[in-house]
Amino acid sequence: MIFGRNYSPFKKLNPSFSNIRDRNILVVGASSGIGFSIATLLRRNGAQVYVSARRSNLLEKHFPKENVFPMDVTNSEEISSLFAKIQNTNLNIDSVFWCPGIYTPMHLNDFNVDEAEKIVLTNFSCVFHPFSLMINYWIKNKGIFLNKSIHWVWISSVAGYRGLPGSVAYGPSKAAMNNLAESSYIELKPHGINITLVCPGFVDSRLTKKNTFKMPAIISPEEAADSILKGLKNGEFEIHFPKKFTFWLKILNFLPFWLYFKLVKIIQ
Repeated sequence: MIFGRNYSPFKKLNPSFSNIRDRNILVVGASSGIGFSIATLLRRNGAQVYVSARRSNLLEKHFPKENVFPMDVTNSEEISSLFAKIQNTNLNIDSVFWCPGIYTPMHLNDFNVDEAEKIVLTNFSCVFHPFSLMINYWIKNKGIFLNKSIHWVWISSVAGYRGLPGSVAYGPSKAAMNNLAESSYIELKPHGINITLVCPGFVDSRLTKKNTFKMPAIISPEEAADSILKGLKNGEFEIHFPKKFTFWLKILNFLPFWLYFKLVKIIQ
């Protein structure tokens, strides 16, 4: 039976992200935008926060130098070096926020193959190496984290919900991440590893500044970080915001293709 006596549609899918003061958290892609804001908020709440990004000079302006780990997420050697450091220095990382992402508005009539491949590599393809390293580390060192909930948080996008014009590279990269989050949640739950998927709407950042259209319900990175932490404390699997925008996108997910295509064409 799918629906048993204890079934509840409001059941928490993850334990509450509590005891933040006792957590050792790695935020990857923390040099700007949501990554920077969530790292700052977690630090303010008392967590031991380690930050990583390609632009380490930006990190060192705001975080202790000893907690800054330069890394290009598309460079396999730098990824291996970082995770070797995590193991060898006993940082006991119990949570990872994966925030890297690039975006270029792109239609098929002005398609740039090199840029599209770069987007897919940065936003999705490169995640397998660090994700597998961290998962194996957690599974092999369960004894260290007996009294903690282990957590991996994917920062994705509502652009991954359904196909959208002008997002022919970015959208698919986020759709793939959304799918990976769902698959990994199912497989890793028996190991005590929790997965959270974050799907923001428009957040004011250097990426969204590339858009030339009016972005509905756009919010600040600080507001995004607040929503993420609130969702984590509530034990949500998917955290999406702002609700006044993402609610309508959720409805679009249930529409048949003929109606969805017609509506998007009208809105475009």
